[in-house]
Amino acid sequence: MAYVPKRATPATAAANSEAATRYDMDDRQDFTDADRGFLAPFPDKLYGADGHLIFDSARFDYLAEDAPAPDTVHPSLWRQSQVMRKGGLYKVVDGIYQVRNNDLANLTVVEGDKGLVIVDCMSSVEAAAQGMAMIREHVSDKPVAAVIYTHTHIDHYGGVKGVVSAEDVASGKVPIIAPGTIASFDKHAIGENVIAGNAMSRRAGYAFGSLLDLGPTGCVTCGIGITSLPGVTVSYISPTDGVTETGSKRELGGVEFEFLYAPDTEAPEEMHIWIPELAALTCAENANHSLHNIQTLRGARTRDARNFARYLDETLERWGGEAQVHYGPHTWPVWENGVVASFLESQRDTYKYIHDQALRLANKGYTPLEAAEVIELPEELGRRWFNRGYHGTLHHDVRAVFTKELGMWDGDPVSLHPHTPVESARRFVDLIGAEGIMAEGRRAFDAGDYRWAAQILHTLVFAQPDHHAARGLQADAYEQMGYQAEGPQWRGIFLTAAKELREGVQPATFATASPDTILAMPVDILFDFVAVHVIGEQAASAELRVDFTFTESDETWTIWIARGVLNARRGASPDTQLTVSGPKPELVGVLLKPGSAAKLVEAGKVKLDGDASALDTLAGLLDTFDPDFPVVTP
Repeated sequence: MAYVPKRATPATAAANSEAATRYDMDDRQDFTDADRGFLAPFPDKLYGADGHLIFDSARFDYLAEDAPAPDTVHPSLWRQSQVMRKGGLYKVVDGIYQVRNNDLANLTVVEGDKGLVIVDCMSSVEAAAQGMAMIREHVSDKPVAAVIYTHTHIDHYGGVKGVVSAEDVASGKVPIIAPGTIASFDKHAIGENVIAGNAMSRRAGYAFGSLLDLGPTGCVTCGIGITSLPGVTVSYISPTDGVTETGSKRELGGVEFEFLYAPDTEAPEEMHIWIPELAALTCAENANHSLHNIQTLRGARTRDARNFARYLDETLERWGGEAQVHYGPHTWPVWENGVVASFLESQRDTYKYIHDQALRLANKGYTPLEAAEVIELPEELGRRWFNRGYHGTLHHDVRAVFTKELGMWDGDPVSLHPHTPVESARRFVDLIGAEGIMAEGRRAFDAGDYRWAAQILHTLVFAQPDHHAARGLQADAYEQMGYQAEGPQWRGIFLTAAKELREGVQPATFATASPDTILAMPVDILFDFVAVHVIGEQAASAELRVDFTFTESDETWTIWIARGVLNARRGASPDTQLTVSGPKPELVGVLLKPGSAAKLVEAGKVKLDGDASALDTLAGLLDTFDPDFPVVTP
């Protein structure tokens, strides 16, 4: 029987009530802006190919615009979620349309005389296809002339096969423009989402609340998008045209686009886009109706807050005096030149303030956590709704600046070589005793000190994972922390922790390493992906060399495993033990599951030349990854 979430405690209700007094809850401009240009609602529920429900806007009816914030949701997050509930097809300005909030990200369509230009493709084929059907019905049936990826994150390219076919891209009919070189974009888009994809997907399940029920005691929204979608199809098509210089221009669909290259910002490869004839600007995810992450909680490379500010300022210098609208790949647009400039200036200064103040305190000897506890945005920045922490938070962004500039060590010698969490927990339990820890946990919980309750009970849970009273009380503490969190990712993490402490590990609903993405990997990245499966200690004494010939490209690579490491190099090896030949999809199967080779050979899809037992050796050296590994227990 599923656990029924508990109510907000009096301490949580009081904390959320007090928080409401710190905000201008009567400011309704965002609601007005989010409604502007509305053309059509979503036509119906969205289902997957197997009939499972992917999206139904009615599931968010609890976010009615006049519904007061419940005690179980931070009032600022509740307000943002009410705005995010507004979804459908919108006209931004003549020539620009958006489908918003049937997915984590938006689908933006620019209509030119010669066709449609798609700017970002959502995270799933299903949502993107629904969006394109709405465009076809209400806006235009012109052909897709081009696709633009603003950056390397999955929610901006994952739906690409819902808007264009791989055949049209391969033929040159539809170009895909993206920041960076094609090789660099592929490396960062696929490497980030696949190489560490299993860990990232598990963490994302916590952060985006995909393991929670929707509602006031579960996932409210994702803050910058309505929600992450379950069981969707994630696709990838490699870009065909890279942008590496600011000022580069392309005529697409009869419309001129100008690009500002902004690498090492919200993504390793990112760009801003200016459409002169429409006076329309997007800064991709470097400017949003939310503070963004300097370090994502799902896991990704740490970003440079200073670069956020630097490229926003360059954008203001170039087009700040002309832009009449700013549209983003998340949330809703901003209109009128003065408002657009004020929005970008405030976002710029917020990121620069975080960067500069974090390093000021670092230079005074503060640790990351100490700095995060004391840094607050100036009122002029902090009172703007779009600088609130609906994706990143001020607290973990400050800590991320330390990581980016100073590395993983916080400067305290005790943290340099600590015991593992389990070993430390056992020692604390031996020192204090389980009863003493439980008593302190109950005292802290009753006092409304949920952070300390969760922290002290963590020692008992990790030392004695089957201590159900400790798990239950820690879950209660996490639950109240989630109810008080303004940031939806903090909320998602705390509430999912509570759920898994009570009910056990929940099965994953989403994987960034989709089959389509894996098959799209360039060959060198494919071998990198295989390499992270190698069990180092078992491969330490191995001597293995296998050639792989990709028949469709007539390209051969050799891999060798020695000293615990898999290396790969273009070209055949004169002393290979085995050559495996076949199309890329089949060779991917052999690489990741060498045991599948026999059936592929029998079916005539793969050819083996040499000692086939080399694949048995390879199979014995590769690890498997459980997508449902434990997080809140050891």
